[in-house]
Amino acid sequence: MTAPASAARAAPDDASSADLPRQLTAMFYGVMQRMKQHSAKRAADYDLSVAQARALYTLREPLSMRELADRLYLDPSNLTALVDRLEDLGLVERTADAEDRRVKRLVITKKGSALADAVIGAVFGQQTLMSVLDEVEQRALLDLLTRLLDSPEP
Repeated sequence: MTAPASAARAAPDDASSADLPRQLTAMFYGVMQRMKQHSAKRAADYDLSVAQARALYTLREPLSMRELADRLYLDPSNLTALVDRLEDLGLVERTADAEDRRVKRLVITKKGSALADAVIGAVFGQQTLMSVLDEVEQRALLDLLTRLLDSPEP
């Protein structure tokens, strides 16, 4: 059971400068947990995991296993079982790369593309958590999160 949001956080003005990074990190984990719970429920309606739904979303263009792993922030060794499951379901197929036949490209199938439209909308498009922010706030948050993700690791 999760604590109410008001009990789980302190008012932003209560944060000292030294404690602010810790509070931000804790808050991000809380937001991510809520998003993961929502996404897992929606993906399960399609008999998929969130990672599999994310893979379908990412595979709008053919990618190698390494490219997909990089875009999903997964270790390539953890990707094989995920892709095997998608392939077993007929949602993706492995094809030889035109320039290097040793490289396998992952291509979404027609069935996968049709399912992707539905599952992506259900898993990622219906985040009621984001509805508390208006469009301007959502764009500002997107810009800030993009800056965080694009920054070099220390």
